[in-house]
Amino acid sequence: MNTSYLIIVLKKAHKIEKNREVFMKHVQSNYNIAWFKLAECVSRGEKERALGVYRLLSHSIGDAAFVLQLEGDLLLAFDDKEQAIEKYRTAIQTYQQDNRWLEAAGVYEHIISIEPHKYEHHINILYPYDQLKIQKKIHAHIERAMDLLSKECNDLLLQQGLAQIQALNDAYYQYAYAYLKNS
Repeated sequence: MNTSYLIIVLKKAHKIEKNREVFMKHVQSNYNIAWFKLAECVSRGEKERALGVYRLLSHSIGDAAFVLQLEGDLLLAFDDKEQAIEKYRTAIQTYQQDNRWLEAAGVYEHIISIEPHKYEHHINILYPYDQLKIQKKIHAHIERAMDLLSKECNDLLLQQGLAQIQALNDAYYQYAYAYLKNS
């Protein structure tokens, strides 16, 4: 092999690498600016502009579930609770498909902080906590779901809630049943 040719190739590779570094610094700088622009739009209450910046920014994030979660956060920032919760649910499904149980549980906890009175959320969060084997959280959410269902005074709804818990784990059903019996 011709050594002068090798030297030329190595010099070109070095130049390409230097250009790549400059390009990446530029991209990183624009990426940071986009996050600040997004925050600025939110603080000014510019929903459409914020969603536009978000859409551009979302292409540079390699995590589909996080992108959905971020969209939910944006919608919630603009008081669009229903759409935000829908995005959060889709993010949870994606996290669960990727076996990212802690993230799924975290988003469920966020939904519960928004709508703490909905028993469904307390039942739905049982699955990720079951995968994580966090019994204390499982029991706390079963108890909260049973308290909420008991307040409804609707036997059919209570039976449906218990059936959902039983479908996940018979031991959780036994715990829920015993909790109701002792309440």
